[in-house]
Amino acid sequence: MPSRDVASTDRVLGPNSPLARRLKGYELREGQLAMARAVQSALDHDKHLFVEAGTGTGKTLAYLVPAVLSGRKIIISTATHALQEQIFEKDLPLVRGVLAEHGVEFRAALMKGLSNYLCRRRLGERLRSGEPVPSDLANVAQWALETRTGDKAELTALEENAQSWRDVASATETRVGAECKYFDECFVTRMRRVAEQADIIVVNHHLFFADLALRTGKGAGYAGAIPACDAVIFDEAHQVEAIATDFFGVRISTAQLDALSRDARRAIAAAKILDSTSMHLVDQLELACHEFFRTWRTSQDVVRSERAASSRRAGESRRNLTAADWTAERLDATSRLGSVLEAMGAFAAAHDRDDAVAILARRITDLRAGLGRIFASANDEPRHWEVDPEAKASDSSHALADGLARDVVWIDMRERSVSLGASPIDLGSTLRERLFDRMASVVCTSATLATATHAGPSFHFAKSRLGAPSDTNELVVPSPFDFASRVALYVAVDLPEPHDSSFEDACARRVAELSAITGGGAFVLCTSNRAMRRVHEQLRAAASMEGPLLVQGEAPKHILLDKFRASGSAVLVATMSFWEGVDVPGRALRLVVIDKIPFAVPTDPIVLARSERIEAEGGNAFTQYSVPSAAITLKQGFGRLIRTKKDAGVVALLDRRAVCRGYGRLLLASLPPAKRLGSLDEVRSFWHAVDVAAEGAEAK
Repeated sequence: MPSRDVASTDRVLGPNSPLARRLKGYELREGQLAMARAVQSALDHDKHLFVEAGTGTGKTLAYLVPAVLSGRKIIISTATHALQEQIFEKDLPLVRGVLAEHGVEFRAALMKGLSNYLCRRRLGERLRSGEPVPSDLANVAQWALETRTGDKAELTALEENAQSWRDVASATETRVGAECKYFDECFVTRMRRVAEQADIIVVNHHLFFADLALRTGKGAGYAGAIPACDAVIFDEAHQVEAIATDFFGVRISTAQLDALSRDARRAIAAAKILDSTSMHLVDQLELACHEFFRTWRTSQDVVRSERAASSRRAGESRRNLTAADWTAERLDATSRLGSVLEAMGAFAAAHDRDDAVAILARRITDLRAGLGRIFASANDEPRHWEVDPEAKASDSSHALADGLARDVVWIDMRERSVSLGASPIDLGSTLRERLFDRMASVVCTSATLATATHAGPSFHFAKSRLGAPSDTNELVVPSPFDFASRVALYVAVDLPEPHDSSFEDACARRVAELSAITGGGAFVLCTSNRAMRRVHEQLRAAASMEGPLLVQGEAPKHILLDKFRASGSAVLVATMSFWEGVDVPGRALRLVVIDKIPFAVPTDPIVLARSERIEAEGGNAFTQYSVPSAAITLKQGFGRLIRTKKDAGVVALLDRRAVCRGYGRLLLASLPPAKRLGSLDEVRSFWHAVDVAAEGAEAK
């Protein structure tokens, strides 16, 4: 390996490097070098690091190069499959080619979530179950004889959410481990063996935290997917808390219990222990699961669910679950479910010589523990059957050691499903213990990780939410883009307050006015489904758009983006799924309209519980939690506009509170230094000047 000093990173990323010769139009980025040096120092000295790297920094190369040069085994974790594939298929090959000129070689592996891989054992059980075999499952079975990877991505004709795939896909809760008779030919085993030999392993946050929760929790004996490593680098680290919350909490859903019932019937049939006793147990399990969730679908809850669905933002379909919700009918249904689970678990344990039946026993144990955690967190004392004594002793997530609840308990009612869950209120202490204290170096980076304070940019919010130690290194790398001359931020101070009933119609009119100025090329990012639909309806009725009017949901996301790019003058009305991870460089996107400051839903049980925790500890939840969270989300929406140095345009925030309220100064200070505008005339003048300048540059 090369010498591990600052010069090695500079030689790779500097002006005379092989990278400069390989990339057409390469420009030296001082911010990229500064970040690479910081990452290299953190890895060399076993330090943790938080880096905010503005758009255009080139942060991927800034962490990949020092990661490879460190000589350590490092996990790169990012938010989505698309970003994983970009790193693995585009960025790492570039780094490999550059470092080859320095005599450096390395091995890399891509690890997707387990549900992307076929499970040979489950496929066999499904085919031997005696149930009808639909055509798509028959195609999967034929493909299983030919595939070398078992990756669902090869099945291009299979529908995305096909039930046949869910029946045969690998999953954390269905893994047997080394005892499985298919272990050596298992696709997940093969993936892990490749990863064990790799220096750089590319995963996503969902896989990482699913694996971490198992390896460090009460499931530590289960077969983990990700090999041990020396350090981890989280790209898109602003998403870590939300994703980790899911995996360190518990959720029990109609889909989960339906799957358990189906798998129980198939496992028993495949193990040839199907008799009147086992059939009766499976029938009772299906009935108990159905009755349990039926008791939660009261008319009041259905009405509340329908109301939430009409205006849903993330979290609006959830509500708190308290002791008062456990009515006599629900307690009886819960008790019946517990008794059936206990009986089925005992039956499965008695026939655990078969792998599938042994897994069934384990899943039932986990389910009972999860149900116990939910019940215990909402009531004073759990019932004897609901919490496994060993799990209760080893998992203190619902304990009240300091007088403050560890979990918030909720119910999520959707049109076709119901979920009950318990989520940790304070994830920081869990991640501190299980991640930062156990890993030599953790690097967290994102374009939106720091928030503005009166003293300047700060990582205090992000570090406290994730449990990073106080001595964690910090670095803010500004974007190299010329926001001051290329971008304008317009705040509509003349519109009604967001709570006003006329606000959404006023928003639609202002969107039409702004779009007329830029000739379309607009993302309209709304903070709720209701607002999205209302704005879209008003724009469609006005029929004044120059180009196509698109709305989220009318086609798959990638199709909408293709239409948007191809048109050059389209207006796309969308919600939070388009706020980040969407890249539309060039003139096709020149206007981003944000309807409101993206505060988290205050009634969401997790947001509410975390806010109450801050208040109970003597803090101010609004300034310490709501405002910083909104600042990071707002910065993500702003970041859709400028993706290259040639891009230019307008970001319009239609929420007057950003100017008229004291906290607005901190929100706006967190954004890049764009030119501030206060009227449509100023927007018109700015856009005309920028557009004319762009046309002149193209003419030259």
